[in-house]
This record gives sequence, structure tokens and C-alpha cells, in this order.
Amino acid sequence: MILILTYAKVCTTSLHHLLMERFPSDVFRSHGLGGWILDSLVQFVAAAPTDTTGLRTSFDNAPIRARLAQARAAGETITIISGVRDPVTRSLSVAMQNLDVAFADCISLSAEASAQAIAARVADLWLRDTTNGDPIRAFIELMIRAPLSWFEQEIHKAFGFDLRAHPFDHSLGYSLLFQDNLRLLLFRHESAPAAIQSGLAQLYPGMDVALPHDNAGLEKPSGEIYRALQQCFRLPRAKLEEIYAHPDVCAYFSPKEIAAAIDRWAEPAPRRVWVQPPLPAAPRATFAATVFIPVRNHANWIGEQIASLVAQWRPDVELLLVDDGSQDGSLGVALDRLAGWPGVAATVMRNSRAIGHGMLPAVVALSRAPVIIQADSDDITLPGRLDTIIHQFATHPDCRLVTSNAVLLSEGGLPIGLLDVQSSDVVINDPVALADQQDNIYWLGASSAFHRSIIEDFAPLDPELCAYGLDLLTGFRATLLGSQRYLARPLVGWRQHAKNSHRIIGAHNKDAASQEHLAAILFMTRAQRLRDVSWLEAHGKLGHDRAAAIEARWRSDYMAQADTWIRLRNRLTGTHAAPAPQAAGGSQGEFYVPAVPPILTLQRGIEHRTPQMAQVLHRWGGMHSGETTMVWTSRQVVIVLRIPDPEAQALVVTLAGQPYIDRQSIFLSLDFTPPVEVTVIAGELRRVIVPITTRRDPVRALMTLMIIVPEAAMPVTFDPENEDRRVLGVALFAMEVI
Repeated sequence: MILILTYAKVCTTSLHHLLMERFPSDVFRSHGLGGWILDSLVQFVAAAPTDTTGLRTSFDNAPIRARLAQARAAGETITIISGVRDPVTRSLSVAMQNLDVAFADCISLSAEASAQAIAARVADLWLRDTTNGDPIRAFIELMIRAPLSWFEQEIHKAFGFDLRAHPFDHSLGYSLLFQDNLRLLLFRHESAPAAIQSGLAQLYPGMDVALPHDNAGLEKPSGEIYRALQQCFRLPRAKLEEIYAHPDVCAYFSPKEIAAAIDRWAEPAPRRVWVQPPLPAAPRATFAATVFIPVRNHANWIGEQIASLVAQWRPDVELLLVDDGSQDGSLGVALDRLAGWPGVAATVMRNSRAIGHGMLPAVVALSRAPVIIQADSDDITLPGRLDTIIHQFATHPDCRLVTSNAVLLSEGGLPIGLLDVQSSDVVINDPVALADQQDNIYWLGASSAFHRSIIEDFAPLDPELCAYGLDLLTGFRATLLGSQRYLARPLVGWRQHAKNSHRIIGAHNKDAASQEHLAAILFMTRAQRLRDVSWLEAHGKLGHDRAAAIEARWRSDYMAQADTWIRLRNRLTGTHAAPAPQAAGGSQGEFYVPAVPPILTLQRGIEHRTPQMAQVLHRWGGMHSGETTMVWTSRQVVIVLRIPDPEAQALVVTLAGQPYIDRQSIFLSLDFTPPVEVTVIAGELRRVIVPITTRRDPVRALMTLMIIVPEAAMPVTFDPENEDRRVLGVALFAMEVI
């Protein structure tokens, strides 16, 4: 009897192929016979939402047990073939082998993004022990760490071979052990195929032992992800030293090989010279779209919108919620609702007073995705909207805007009809012809999803020149840059109530004042469209001939609207009359409310780097802007973070000290608990662990991080030629929840 007993991804398939040709009825293979792994597998299969058929097959041991009992009873020679492999390399290979079973949620739009997500998961499996009884994580953790317990469980306890008592033959790359009617061939994967072939030649003289090349990971369809994973995976050096010092690992590799392996997988050591130390390659969040919710006095409805979004949430979508000066507690309602969904990556901020589309530059800066999906706080998102929109942008690279039909809802939320009962799907890509189509139903702002270039490729909107929302411009901008797609399928529930923005500007009113107001808005937007054409041409993004043709048609539309507005204006006021100017200071009783800077969500297991967080952090007092890979604090700073995972144990802050002070002390605390004091050295990265001991706001999962740097100083003390007058405390590079 021949038993190929390996802990996966160590030439198992090739060995089985070779030996089955010679001994077709006597060859068996398994990745584990003992209850230590089989019991965990049973619990995993019961809890896993994915198809585990292939995994269960690889541990189907009933025929093996029966054959082993028969062989032992008959005194038959039993040959066991097992292999050892570099534990970190093997863990990545095992992750790829179980991609569909345990890592399917890591797959993203690109191989690099998928690899980064898998790397984060595997690193977490090495670093953090299962503490919450999760059977899925417990089994995958066991699979990843198998080299640290496998030989003791499967070879020593099951067959009596104490491998630690028999030095491994490094020169041959394999060892042969004999005990009664048992014989063991133990080889190193790194020495294959020569080691396997030499060992088999000793066991089976005269046999053709040429090992076939089967089941190579890099040759599979997922090979591109595997290659990217090998490039980006890293572990802390201290953890690697612990892994390679294990007796079931260090016995099979020379000190030189172990040192090289640690250097290969370790996070790079920081340089002592202050040249903005680079962060090691590490996982980071990758998003396909940002859902943007603008909130303005919709406390009664914002909860329903958030619930409709969460019902179809995807891991590659983030949420950006901006309270635009609400006075009815809308922000509190939104935070209370988000508290129930810790898996939603959300950035939340508040403007002290309403600024309308003046917030758009901040929205784009805070978004970490190419596509921004508008979700008005008084509406609801119908099932399938997120998937449909993301698919449209992914399959049509020139698409810059997606809008859709809508179900009209009463103020109480009851459907009252469809917005558009006759149109089919439409692709609009001709800006000249677009002026003749603009009265169609294709530009409902509540259904809009646009590429960030709709904002980034144009000058910032001036609210004094173009006071109304973006939806009167997005369709025109989309055709200047690419195309717009209108979907006849309703994807939003559009709530009809007295405070709809189109009603506020008088879109449905017949009185003279409302008609003049609406005409003025349409006149302003047509003027802005002409500015957009000029801007693109001036910045080399639109050819002169094409710009001239578009401008000629749009200017005709602009002049016609000017005539309409002038006539309505004069009917309302008299030919030479003008309204009295409004007094400065706003309406009576208005008062200043300090703005709440954006609140960043930190998800456990993801390292959030400063370039990703900069737009959030810069809005907190005591944070300096200007750098690209870090952000400087001042002497002290307070930041509010959202840490939704109730099992979170600590916040890891990666930072470095000032370049002109050799050593300095800093103090960090969460929720005003006694601070952690650490010493930082100029030019070196330091990962500081700040324990989470209490939660002042457990419902909304908000936590306050305070950083105090008593020795903060101005750079001028280091370089007299430097005009930088900021008081610098500590350089913040990244934050991670563990």
C-alpha cells in the first residue's frame, strides 16, 4: 500500500499521477487523516455558504482507513510519502487552491486588487487567533498554519515516526525512515523533483520515477492573481522569525535559507535617513463605486434610504454621507442607522450650513472610487441598482453618466406610478444633437451615477453663477467626455413632497415669480455649459473644430433661453424695475453651527494609509496638509473615528518622529483613556498599538483618538532656509484596527 499524505500543494497531484501508472489499485492520497483537522472540516462544511464539494473530496478518508487496517492486519509493507514546504509560500498556495471556497469575496475587478485583499486575509490568519468561535475562520486558519502542527498530528501520532528525533538530510533534500512494516519518504518541496525521484528510486529500484508536471498554480486561470499575491504579501519580521523558528520548520531549512525567506516576506525596514519612509506593501480597500448621500432636513426618510442600500450592499462599494446643514437631527438618525451595519465602509461629515453643489469638490476628494452613485436622502434605492450601475460602467469604458427611470412614491412611501412610461434604453453621445433632446426625461438627478471626471475635468462650479444642482449639467458634460446611458428600468423610488428641490425652484408653478425664477436657473445652466466647453478646449481636452461646432449649437440654445428669461423678468418687475437687495446675514434667527469634520470608518484587517485618509484627516484641526505619503500633526490633535467591529481589540497607528529631533515622546489614547507613551526615532517608522478598553459611544461605534506631541516644533529650527512655519508634531502614515 502507498499513501501520499501531504499538507496540500507539495507535488501531491504529480506524485499520484506517477504512482497510479505503476500501482493503480494500491495508491491513496489525503491531506489529513486525524480528527484535529477533520472535526474542524465538518464544522466548516456545515457553516460555509460556498460549494465545498472539492474540499470534502480531498479529505475523504473512509477508503484509506479501511485499506490501512487491512494492510496492517496482513503485515503488508506500507509506504508513506510526505513533503515539507516553506510555510509562507505554502500558505499563499493554499489560499489560491481554496479561492472559491474561502476567498471568493476577495475577488475584485483587477488581479492586483484581488491579490491585495487575499494578502490581507492570509496575513490576518497568520497574525490573529480565532477568538469568536467562527467555524469558517477556524478551519481556514488551521489550513494556513498547518506546517506548525501537521507532522506531529499526522506522522508522529498516527504512525509513530518522531521526525524531530531524526535529522533531515539537507544535502539530498529527502530522508528515508523505516519502522516495522512502515517506511516513510519525506522530501522537501523546494528540492523537488530531484529529491522525490531519488527517494522513489531507492524504494522502488528499476522503476521509472520521472515526475510529471501537474497542477502548477501559475499556469491556472488564476495565475495572474497568484503572481500578484506573491509580490504584495508581507508579514511583520517578528512574526516571520517566530514561524521559521518552529521545530517543524527550521529542521528542514538551513539558517541561510531561513534568513533569505524572512527577508523575502518581511515588511521593509525603515531607513534612518529622513526621506519619507515608504510604507511596506500592504492590503488596502479597493472600491468600484462610492454611494453619495446628500442630506438636508430629511430625518424622517434617511433611515429608509440607508436600509434600501444596505440590502444590496457590496464589499467593493463605500458610503459617503454629507449632512448639508440639517436642522432636524438628520445626521444623528443616519449614524444610528449605520450603527447596525458595521460592514459598511462609511465616511460621514456635516456642513455647518447648506452649501448645495458647493460640496462637490469635497465629495470627489473624499471618494476612493471612479464612480459616484447619487442616492438622495428622501428617496429609496430599488433592488439591483448598485449591481446594474457598476456593470454599466465596467462594460462601457466611455460611459460617464448613467441615469434611469424611477418609481414615483408618495410622501408616505407608497408607489404612485412611473416617471417614464414609454422610453427604452438610450445611449446619448452627440453633444450637438443633445440640445434638441434636453426636454426628455433622461436626466433625473435622483437616479444619477457619474464618473468622477464629470467633476474633476472641469472648473469648480461657482454657486453665484450657477445656483442649481448638477443634474442640469451632467448629461452635457458626459457627452463632451464620452457617453451617457439612460436605463428604462426604474432603479430608484423618487419621493414626491413639498420640499423636492425642483418644486422649491418653481418647476411646477404657474405664477409669474416661479416662472421667472425657473427661467433664470435655466439661463444660468446654459451659460455654465458654454463655460464647460471653453474650459475643456483651453486645457487641451477638446479639439478646436469640435468645440466650435458644439459651442455654436449650445450658444443658440443659450440665447433663446436668455430671451425667455428677460421677457419673464420684465413681466414680473416692469421693464426697468429691479427687486430690492436682500439684507446681508441671512434669515432672522439663523446662527452659526460648527461643522463636523468627516468621520472615517476603519475596518478591521485593512491598513488604511494616509494617502487614502488625507482628505478626511486634513479637515480636522491640528492636521497639516501638503505631503503625499503622510500627514503631519501639530502639537495635539483629536480625531473621531468609526470602528464598527465590536471584536476590535486595538488601533495600530504607524508614525514617525520629526527629522530634526533624534528622539521624542508622544502620547496616544482612545476615548480619553490613560494615554500610551512611546518614543519615536527620527526617520524610523513605528507601529504603536493603542488598546481599545472602553467605548463611550458603542451604539454608533464612534471613538476619539487623541495624539499629543509635547516636543512639537517648527522646521525652521532644523533648516534656516526652510520657510515652512508649521508647528510639526508627528508624521502619521497609516491606521489599522486589529
